[in-house]
Amino acid sequence: MIKIADIRKHAARWPQRVAVVDGETRMTWANFADKVSRVACAIQDLLPETRPARAVFLAENSWELVVSMAAVSSLGIPCVGLDYTAGAVATAAALDQLEPTVVITSKAHRSLVEECGWPGGRDILDIFVDSEPAGLPDGRTVSVSFTDLLVSAPGEPQPVEQPFEAFSFTSGTSGVPKMVVRRTSFEARRFADLVDQYAFDEEDVHLVTVPLYHASGPGWARIFLTLGGTVVLGPHDDAEELIRIIQDEGVSTTLMVPPVLARVVAHPNSEHLHKTSRLHFVLSGGRHLNRWVINNAWDRLGPVLHLYYGTTETGVNVMIGPEELHVAPCRSGRPMPGNTVVVLDPENKPLPKGSRGRVAIASYQLMDSYATSEPDFMTLDYGGRTQRFLLTGDSGLIDEAGRLELTGRNDGVAKAEAGKPLDVNIFGLEADLMDLPCVRETAVLRTSLPGVGEALVVPFTPVAPERQESGYRAVSAACARRVPCLPAYVVPVESIPYSPTGKVRAAQLLESVLPLLDIRPAESREPETAGV
Repeated sequence: MIKIADIRKHAARWPQRVAVVDGETRMTWANFADKVSRVACAIQDLLPETRPARAVFLAENSWELVVSMAAVSSLGIPCVGLDYTAGAVATAAALDQLEPTVVITSKAHRSLVEECGWPGGRDILDIFVDSEPAGLPDGRTVSVSFTDLLVSAPGEPQPVEQPFEAFSFTSGTSGVPKMVVRRTSFEARRFADLVDQYAFDEEDVHLVTVPLYHASGPGWARIFLTLGGTVVLGPHDDAEELIRIIQDEGVSTTLMVPPVLARVVAHPNSEHLHKTSRLHFVLSGGRHLNRWVINNAWDRLGPVLHLYYGTTETGVNVMIGPEELHVAPCRSGRPMPGNTVVVLDPENKPLPKGSRGRVAIASYQLMDSYATSEPDFMTLDYGGRTQRFLLTGDSGLIDEAGRLELTGRNDGVAKAEAGKPLDVNIFGLEADLMDLPCVRETAVLRTSLPGVGEALVVPFTPVAPERQESGYRAVSAACARRVPCLPAYVVPVESIPYSPTGKVRAAQLLESVLPLLDIRPAESREPETAGV
């Protein structure tokens, strides 16, 4: 998050310009500077002596959280958020890896932290962002409310003396989340690249629709705050409100994960946004986009949609703009400056264009390590130089125009054996299914079924109840045509569950549909009822 020095610079230049909007709260740069100064100095006085100092938050988006993040960043303390929808096991594992000295929680998620045994008498600063501490002092833990921090005296916060570190967490779809560690900062270089390429400036108003615990949320917000622009916090689950904010607040840039973007461009109120809004840059990521979303975004928002691909371990690596995305909807984009993408065969040899394999990335944004395991790095002579690549969990291909097309992921319910990539274009199949007029949304899950072995489980939502039977037949036929090597079990569902960051909740979805499947050899299943 932005630090106090940059906040004060903007406050001196335009004190009454709005920096952060959160509902009815409109925080000017002068107010922002005052609040961050007070909170940072108070945290400095209460900070435990334990080093390295690290901060974690479990809280929904709010201006109070933005101030808290800016305050700890101003003290040189790395700050990372945890997915409060992940459950106690994943949360406890993340806390144990991070070992924070500052814990920031909102009332809504306080019970989750306590269920994980925190603070548990540890020597930490425990900040209640929207409530008062309850109960007696807990050992060496210092508990304080954000309100108390805010009424402290302003001053000049002094950064703690410790080596630079930055942390983030993987989504944990293949188990507990892994903590990603970086020991050098790449922010200045990436900031310069993005600002130069997309002409962002201080007049931009950026809408945040993802939780700030997701790296993309504070990462993109920081760009516009650093420029002196305005950041607006919006709800990810209310398309009508997002559309209102875009119009009323003069939003010019935003990042929306695919499910949120799909809801916005499907809403009747978005029909004329291309004429009634200031939007000039809309970014999406998290998974591939289907043609329906791309076409609707073009019609309703104008030629503003960009798609990026990156991972927690590698940063933002490829990008594709609206014109190219419109004619090549299954592509993720071309490598951005400072990034090299290569596709490898099972022996980790580079494959020619058009061949599917495991995606490996070389980048100045690469992680240094995981907290508890070693990353899958390799050194490779490619493109006329020797580079250090990280082998990702994704499979894909490079097309003839040099664009990356992702075809599947090796994490979650779809696992590759012996580290080899999937041999099925899962994302291509999903794109084909989403082109069917009877399908509203779908997810293709590759798993192992008892008595069957490797198979595809394909939940889909029909566009209307009366289209369920025709939808089932069309989806089944497409699966058989596109992936004849695996049996496909198709099942209609009311909806596909997504996380706030746009990921399909694959384990939850699979658990809910397995009892509905007719798991018998294909020749013994009735076409009318199989999987229904």
